[in-house]
Amino acid sequence: MQTSVTNITATLRGIRPILFDRYAGDNTTKLKTIEKFNTDEKGGIVLPVLNVFSLLTAQNTDSVAARFYGKLRRDIALGVNAFCNITPHGVTSDDMVDAPICDASGKQYTINDERINVVQHVARMKKAGAAIPNPKERPMLPTGWTVMLDFAITENDFVTATTLRNMVEQGGILGLGTFRPIFGRYSVEWN
Repeated sequence: MQTSVTNITATLRGIRPILFDRYAGDNTTKLKTIEKFNTDEKGGIVLPVLNVFSLLTAQNTDSVAARFYGKLRRDIALGVNAFCNITPHGVTSDDMVDAPICDASGKQYTINDERINVVQHVARMKKAGAAIPNPKERPMLPTGWTVMLDFAITENDFVTATTLRNMVEQGGILGLGTFRPIFGRYSVEWN
């Protein structure tokens, strides 16, 4: 039996700035603000492909499957996770690699980019009934950021290419990065 694969390419174009807050790997390490970006070996700012999978399918946070697919959310998430491959545009590897985040002209942002801003915010965490201030600084890229991704979906009983397209578009409502949906929202251009 021949299995069909549908390949689609999307450019996610930021309609709001995007914030970052990369996890250091443990709860005691404090990162400098600029270290909260995910970067490649040359200092280019990247979006881990796993973050896109999380946006589409996570069950423990606000994801497209959880928000928009009700009782079908687990089956839809399984279909995406099991039968879809997401890679940066033009990358032929099946490895989970990072997608460059570029400006509107296609130039990749770097950690030395003068357009990076820092957002300071104080969240209130509840501990023992008290609201404890939790100040955060997050690096921000301006509106107009772009990420170009290739999606390959193998025919299956859980999710179709049309559903995947809809999910990617619905993801633009929820956004990428941190402090979403206020930040990280995007529109989709299908290539």
